[in-house]
Parts: sequence; C-alpha cells; structure tokens
Amino acid sequence: MDHSWRQADELARSQDWRATYHLSPAAWLGRRVAVWPPLGRHAACLDGWRVSRNLLANNYDPRIEQTPVYRLRHVEPMALRTEPAHWHSPSLSDQPFCVQPGDVLVRRVGSVAAALVSERHRRHPVDANLGILRGLDPAAALWAAWCLNQPHYQAYLEGEQGISALVRVGLRRLAEMPLAPLPEQLGPLADAWFRAMDADTVALERLAALRAEVAAWALQRCAGISAVQRMFGRPFSARSAWFAPADLSDQLNLAISEQRAAARALLEHGVGQPLSALARINPGPADPTPPAPAHCRVLRIKDLDQQLSIQGPFPARDETLWRSQPRPLATGDVLLSTFAAETKVAWLSEPLDSISGGSRVLPSEQLVILCFHRWPGAFALLLESPPVVAQWQRLATAGSLRFVPGAQAARLVLPVPEPAQAEDWERRLFTLLEQRRSARQTLNAASDELRQLYRKCHPGDHPELVHRAKRGDDGVH
Repeated sequence: MDHSWRQADELARSQDWRATYHLSPAAWLGRRVAVWPPLGRHAACLDGWRVSRNLLANNYDPRIEQTPVYRLRHVEPMALRTEPAHWHSPSLSDQPFCVQPGDVLVRRVGSVAAALVSERHRRHPVDANLGILRGLDPAAALWAAWCLNQPHYQAYLEGEQGISALVRVGLRRLAEMPLAPLPEQLGPLADAWFRAMDADTVALERLAALRAEVAAWALQRCAGISAVQRMFGRPFSARSAWFAPADLSDQLNLAISEQRAAARALLEHGVGQPLSALARINPGPADPTPPAPAHCRVLRIKDLDQQLSIQGPFPARDETLWRSQPRPLATGDVLLSTFAAETKVAWLSEPLDSISGGSRVLPSEQLVILCFHRWPGAFALLLESPPVVAQWQRLATAGSLRFVPGAQAARLVLPVPEPAQAEDWERRLFTLLEQRRSARQTLNAASDELRQLYRKCHPGDHPELVHRAKRGDDGVH
C-alpha cells in the first residue's frame, strides 16, 4: 500500500484532506510552490469572450451571430483544431479576448488541455470557457502548453473541483500554478516545433480552401434541381410535403422521401451517379480466414480527425467494446462515419503501418468503408459537400435520428465531376495530406524530446511516495 509522510503544519495548509490527494501528482506539484515561480509571473491570464446569444441578456452582442469563435471542442493537446469558418477574415480582432500569435489557449471546463496559436491562425475571439496565456516568448509558450497537457498539472488544476460533477478551472488558480523552469535545451527544439506547426497550419488552411471549392462546385452543379434545393430550405420538423409515388418507401418517412426525391432528380438530370456504381461498399475480405484478433487494432469514429485523415493510436481488438468488420483497412479506402449529426470522412492515402505499428487495422461497424473504382480522394471531398451531407443526414434512423445504418449508403447519389477536375482535386488533396504527414512526423520527433525534458523536471515516481515511511512525533501518517 502506498503511503506518504506529511508534517502536521503541511496538512493544515493543504487544500484537501483526502489521502488520495496527498498521494497524487497534484499534491506533488502543489509542494513546488516554494521553489518554482507561479505561471502568472510569466504570462497574463486572460478570460474569453463573455457573450450571450439571448437577445434579452445584458451581455448580448449582435456580432456573435456572424463571428467565428474558438470553443472547447477546438482545443486539443498542443493543437488548435480549426473548422472552415475559422479561416475567414476576422470581423472582430481588436479585443483582448481575440487570439494573437504565440498565445496558449487553455480549456478550463470538463478537462484541462492547452493548444498553441500560430502566426497563421485567424484572430477570432475565444469562448469564455477557455483561458488565454499571453506574453510568453515562443520557447516559454511551448513549455507552458506542454506542461499543461501533462498529468501533474492537469491533476493540480482539476483536483480542487474533484468532488463536484463538472471541473471548472478559475483564472486565479491557473495564475497561481507553479511552473517548472525552462530547460536550457528548449530553444532549438522550440524553433523546430513552430516551423513544423506553421507548415501544418498552412496545409490546413489550403485544405479548407480546397474543401470550400468542392462544396461550391457541388452546390453550383445542383443549382437548378428543385428536389435538392428543398433539402436545404425545409427544416427537419416539417410534418408534410408532396412527393411523387416513386419517392415513397414502406417507412413513409418524410426525411427518407426527401432523400429519394433528391437522388432520383440527380440521376434524371444526369448530374450524379449512385454510390454503389462508383465504389464497393463495405467489401468483404479477400482472404476467407479472418485475421487473429490478438494481432489487430480497431479504428473507431473518434479516430477520424475531421481533416480527411486519421489519427492514432488505435486500441487493440480486445481493448474496445466496438464490434469490428472482418476486412482489414487498405491504402486507398475512404471512410464514412455513420454518425449523421457530425459528418466525418477520411481517405487512407498512405499505408497504415506508420500509424498502427505494423498491426492490421479493422474498421468498427460504425464506419462505412468505400473502395472507389477511381478518384477516391476526389470523391472523399464530395462526400463532405452539402448535397451529399443533406442526403446522408436524412437517411438517419437509429439512435434518435443520429446514426445511419451502413446499408443505406447505397442510396446516396453523388455529383460526378469531369475526369480532369477529379484528378486535380485528388492530386491537390494528396499533396496537402503529405505535407501534414511530414509536419506531424517532425512534431512527433520533437514530442519525444520534450517528453524526456519533462521527465527530468517531473519524476514519474515521486520521492515522497515511499512504501516504508518512518513514523515521527510531530507528523501525521
């Protein structure tokens, strides 16, 4: 049993009496207050934009209706996950709650995480559930962001709220947090990190422009088809509509009838082709003998990174409850999430060995696997276009209209571009994914070095946690 020796006056000063706290990384970091300066001494801790969408609220601001905002879901460990709207020119950028290059955004609600802001990110506002660390030089910003994503600091910031249902970290708590001194070797490493991060951000910006170009082409291609336009104009709450007999099914569902009408119109106008004619849907394994589960990993919906690629690590087959399909993934496959509320698509443009560690990867049953006969990258982009997403969302039936049965993918009809256009899209997408892959390899190598520097300052086995502590007269066991 782990136990630790603590002095009586130290227990009196402690913010928590529980033994689990005193044996935790949070307590270890709390005792560094005497030797490490607080984070607030190096950086200004700023709040996000406290604004309401309620017209009657005192803090309502009409600019919120048209302004992209960085929110909780956009802050991942070390990376700011952008959406297409974040690449628009900012309409509000001169306030303290708008991001600036070199800022560190801290997720303060639910779980702590920190992301760096690069020169390429647009200066949009930050949500009030995020905090902003400002005024750090690049090396200090990298070190602060890295530390905030590690267990010692997460436990320290979240521990005070451990009894409540929802963690919410205050700015004062963040400013008072002790931060390990900057390692001397961090300067060159920070330069390499920010170069790779800028390269990745540039690729993301160009990828957003490519996706917008494909979406605009798809909308223009379907501009004169009334059945497709009705999908954008009629809300899901509509109770009735007129449909031709060919658009009705045995389910008598308005959303499904809308999809059938749009698909039939695309075919009649010669604009699109059925997905079943363009690709094999959930193909079976070429080898009738399935791979041994012990040597396989599973790719889930959460492993699709919303940037047309995937991110590991993937859990082993016996570590996840999700059922998997028998055919391992192969280079060139396109993945489509069945979670209709948030459409996610990925194109496997590279071998999976570098991500899976050489293990074969099985897709979960909540993914649709598409083997396109040609131009898989171009069709991956088209699967994200508004006419296709509108069809896909109307096929959702399971789980309160949130999931689409995989077999329904055959009902989709995709607008088909000219060969030269499709080849251009696929070539550009492949180049951008390669640029991101190269940048991430550099970031992964830098992460290994950062991890070693961090361990030198933050031992994994805390010296205070000994298995045989000696009892004294003035201490409490």
